[in-house]
Amino acid sequence: MNRKLIFFDIDGTIAVEPTGEIPDSAKEAIKKAKENGHLVFINTGRTFSGIPKTITELNFDGYVCGCGTHIYFQGKKIKESVIPNDQCVETVKILRKYQVYAFYEADQGIYFDFSYPNPFLEMGKKIFGTQGKSIDEIIEDQTKTFDKCLISLKENPAADSVMEYFRQHYYCISRGDDVWEMTQKSCNKGTGIQEVCAYLGADLEDCLAVGDSENDLDMLKAVKNSIAMGNARPSILPYCSYVTADILDDGIYHALQHYDII
Repeated sequence: MNRKLIFFDIDGTIAVEPTGEIPDSAKEAIKKAKENGHLVFINTGRTFSGIPKTITELNFDGYVCGCGTHIYFQGKKIKESVIPNDQCVETVKILRKYQVYAFYEADQGIYFDFSYPNPFLEMGKKIFGTQGKSIDEIIEDQTKTFDKCLISLKENPAADSVMEYFRQHYYCISRGDDVWEMTQKSCNKGTGIQEVCAYLGADLEDCLAVGDSENDLDMLKAVKNSIAMGNARPSILPYCSYVTADILDDGIYHALQHYDII
């Protein structure tokens, strides 16, 4: 048997948004893939601290986290990339100056800025199931950093100035409705797959990627067998070799059947 490496996004792919529900058929498909000798990975924009227990309980072989900034395989961290503390501090100051709604994601925690009104606070707490840490910890401690941030520029009059800064220093991924995922320029979900392959001595030809939105494009473009969920954003479909059923219509199960994984 030719072992495959299968990379899954979380939100909208394995877990229903916004409830986080994981269809039983997806759980069964992942279990069967492992039993058949294949390796299964999470490949997510979430940092490791933001991955819910319902996902880790499925016993994935590895995790590509934070858009490729941290990679784990069988419990061992094989890649780590953080934003230098001075750039973290500069970024926070820019967002504070223009009162941009934001939260900051690190491998071991989620940071919020409590210094001005921020509707992202409650959303972030709900998404990640945490009260979060204060971003002041990173400002005051040069040993602390974050890996990426999520910002909303909707109706912000300084949007152009903010984007000019981020385009210079970050890889900017549009999440729609003027929400942006700001990640490290050297890392993305596609480089994460490449680094897993290099670590395991595997071939990209033997990789599959499954996603549903624009922040999955890098991994979908990186592999030959790219799968879009039936509920995927239309903009990603031209980059996918197969479109499966919706997440609640056993989309994961059908996709793995289509590729003879199960």
